[in-house]
Amino acid sequence: MKAVLSVVALVATSLLAVTPAMAQESLSPAPTKTVVLEPKMKLVDVKNVAAFIQGVDLRGTEVDAYLDTRKVLTEAAAAAEKGGKKDEDLVSVSMRLDQAQNLFTLMQRGSLKGAEAEKYKEIIDALKVSVEEAQKKQK
Repeated sequence: MKAVLSVVALVATSLLAVTPAMAQESLSPAPTKTVVLEPKMKLVDVKNVAAFIQGVDLRGTEVDAYLDTRKVLTEAAAAAEKGGKKDEDLVSVSMRLDQAQNLFTLMQRGSLKGAEAEKYKEIIDALKVSVEEAQKKQK
């Protein structure tokens, strides 16, 4: 249990204070114990972040982590649309802790326009909130 809390705390710290060195690290492997996060985002943001990470340069060792993370986003968007959700509706994207960390890392590497900054921040904030909620559940 303490190991899970340590991992969650590490990710929370990472999401709150990213350094340039961290943004260049390899994508993380799956943790030993599965921690599931449920970030809540507008459906359109889920679709857009899935498209955004497609523009990120990857190392060969990161392909599986990228594909896994993209799959989570695209499946969440497809399920929400199938359920009748509209682009402006909030959806909960269920992802493992490692997938959230990989998404965060990929987003850090991406290039965006100033006009996209607010949406970018909303997505990062949704990830932060989901980590905080997971920490509360672990206590």
